[in-house]
Amino acid sequence: MPSNTMIVKVVALLMAVGLGLLAWYLAPSVGQDAPRAASDTRPRADPAGSGAPPPAATHQAETASTYPSRRLAEAAQAQAKNILARMDGSFRAVVSPPFVVVGNLPENHLRRMAEDSVMAPARAMWRGYFQRRPTHVITVLLFRDGESYKLWAKKLLNDTRVPYFGYYKPAERIMVMNISTGTGTLVHELTHALIVYDFPGVPTWFNEGLASLHEQCYVMPDRLVGDVNWRLPHLQTAIRQNKLRPLRELVTRDDFYGPQQGINYAQARYFVMYLQQQGLLKEFYGRFRRDGAEKGAVKIIEEVLAAPIEQVEADYVKWAATLRWPKR
Repeated sequence: MPSNTMIVKVVALLMAVGLGLLAWYLAPSVGQDAPRAASDTRPRADPAGSGAPPPAATHQAETASTYPSRRLAEAAQAQAKNILARMDGSFRAVVSPPFVVVGNLPENHLRRMAEDSVMAPARAMWRGYFQRRPTHVITVLLFRDGESYKLWAKKLLNDTRVPYFGYYKPAERIMVMNISTGTGTLVHELTHALIVYDFPGVPTWFNEGLASLHEQCYVMPDRLVGDVNWRLPHLQTAIRQNKLRPLRELVTRDDFYGPQQGINYAQARYFVMYLQQQGLLKEFYGRFRRDGAEKGAVKIIEEVLAAPIEQVEADYVKWAATLRWPKR
């Protein structure tokens, strides 16, 4: 017969598991509608430029203990005033350094959106991955519908050919979002805006893989947990048609935005999700940031997953075949 001590330990364990599941269930989620086209035609981050982040030298960062600085707080207030002066009376701002969130939404809705889809995901990424934080203001423009999104993208930024969901202009540190499509692209672009301060020169495949993972995710206090999304069918179709490039090639070549861009996004997203599923994403990120330039992606993948990359790829593809979208 089990002892009282053993019974107490079992009960405590069950309570801990139950509370963890409850936290997961109650955690807010972010996501986006699937593209209207069957393939991923998503352009690079900046429709008017290269889409690459600004030079790493501009991304001097602060640690949590000093954050935010008075200079950053004052700059955020000044940016809010400047942006609102250029817009009509339907817009309002929420300032939470480094972010200035501006939108033509009802005030309560804007504040809730700023907290749930900007500040909370940012805090989760800082606690889960990123040790260094921005020293520049990041402006987030949220538009309630496609019409105002296109109108103000033209008026403010002279952007006329804009993506369906939204985009990020890294040189200006401005995110421009059609929020009627959902919040997945917002958190995707937020990931790009934050990672460059912690991991200057982050390779494109991982930058896009992590950002795409966050298109559909649960916001936990200390991390974002990615879930399956509309990119899965692109990956599974490529696997069935034998069009998936070798993982070694994906993580070593510099043609991510080439002809297979849509498949590359899907492959990178679900490989990063596989690392998450194995409980190794945080470890991989830390080691890749620290040693990636010296060792390269292949070596670090093999070290973290304790297997040759060809075996890692086989296991990852087998796992990906078990996923379903939409979830039933």
